[in-house]
Amino acid sequence: MTTENATTTVRYYEDLGCWVVWGRDHVQAALQDPHLSSETLDAVNLSYLPADIHEECAHLIETMRRWFVLLDGTKHTEARRAIQPMFSPRRIRRLEETIHTILEEELDKFARSERHDAMPDLADNISARTIALLLGLPDGQGDLLHTWARPLADFLAVAYRPDYARAAQTSLREMADFITNAPDEDGESIWSKAQGSEWDRLATSSMVMFGGLETTAGMIGLALWHMLGNNLTHTIAAATDDEPARGIVERVLELYAPLGHVARLATQDTTLAGHTIAKDDVVLVSLTGRDLFDHSTPTTPLEHSTGQHPSDHIAFGFGMHYCVGAPLARLTVAKLLTLFARRFPNATVSDVNWRVNKTFRGFDRLTLDLHAPTTPAPARR
Repeated sequence: MTTENATTTVRYYEDLGCWVVWGRDHVQAALQDPHLSSETLDAVNLSYLPADIHEECAHLIETMRRWFVLLDGTKHTEARRAIQPMFSPRRIRRLEETIHTILEEELDKFARSERHDAMPDLADNISARTIALLLGLPDGQGDLLHTWARPLADFLAVAYRPDYARAAQTSLREMADFITNAPDEDGESIWSKAQGSEWDRLATSSMVMFGGLETTAGMIGLALWHMLGNNLTHTIAAATDDEPARGIVERVLELYAPLGHVARLATQDTTLAGHTIAKDDVVLVSLTGRDLFDHSTPTTPLEHSTGQHPSDHIAFGFGMHYCVGAPLARLTVAKLLTLFARRFPNATVSDVNWRVNKTFRGFDRLTLDLHAPTTPAPARR
């Protein structure tokens, strides 16, 4: 039940006890409001977790309290500033050739796979290898990285379940061992760049690894689905550069943001689009362009509009919390679309299943037929 009419993009859900905000202008206003704090872990994620589990999973909770995406002010900016050079355009360009090689290798393996499920057989592997490369972590551990990341994603989506908390803590401990024991010959690892105590460095490292894995894999699946469903492979394959693929990436981000929302907590009374947000109210800020509780999931992708594809959507957030890994994600997915289209111009989607998790969005399964007979593009109405 809501207290607002059907046309507003700022709504209070009485049964959930929180506000939901969507639409670019109101989202940007919410993300810039100094009275809406990012320090939401206790109010949003932990409020329904049994007290004894708080004690049992103290390592998980204290580590996540140090994630800089859940911090404000100087605590946020200092932690972010320390690792910002790892995501600079200059460094991304320096890694571009290696990323190209990773994509070619993973497409080789995908072509030989039996099931051709683009999520575990392609998207997960690419996201793991590119994130490992960027963060200065050993290659060849893709299965492990996602094995650790998924329990964290499940816990953040359904944080009241003790079994999810325990699984997330186990994954975080294993992830910590991997990060702290990784070789660091050139001082370019996430562990060496992060600032603060050992616990702070672990928090930053695990947060960036986790966030990069989940959102990049989701974005890859959504972009492939959109390209194939709109019969764009031949156009992309014929292009002399990645520009048409970059247009697909921006359209996908506009339509299907891989991160569904971020939460904010009112530290004092404030207003948003004429609505009074009371102190201690929780605000869920949608990055999808739609109400978070619009649970419809399309069976086929929306139409790919022609012409310009503006990058002023809010899929990567806005302001001081804008996604630090956005340049890597854009580069990786655009290059993948181009290489995929050139290899498999007649590929089609055989089967797709959306993830249950509505926060970290995308597919559990995206099965492809790589050599489907050529069919004419359906007429758009």
